[in-house]
Amino acid sequence: MRLDEYLTAKKMSQGVFGALLNPPVSQTLVSQWNRGVTRVMLEQAIQIEVLTEGLVTPRELAEMFKPRESAEAA
Repeated sequence: MRLDEYLTAKKMSQGVFGALLNPPVSQTLVSQWNRGVTRVMLEQAIQIEVLTEGLVTPRELAEMFKPRESAEAA
């Protein structure tokens, strides 16, 4: 399950979810993860898997990241 799907299913805001992590992260960072802009760090991915009771795995979090293509490839 994707993180954004989990948050929607649980009716939880990005800000509330970010505050559950240790150390807490901002709503902005959770939004960047959901949009594939920023990669979730391994330590955070493990915490997310625990917080979601295994519904969101580190693999699924890694798959959300969309690296930018270089300008030369365009």
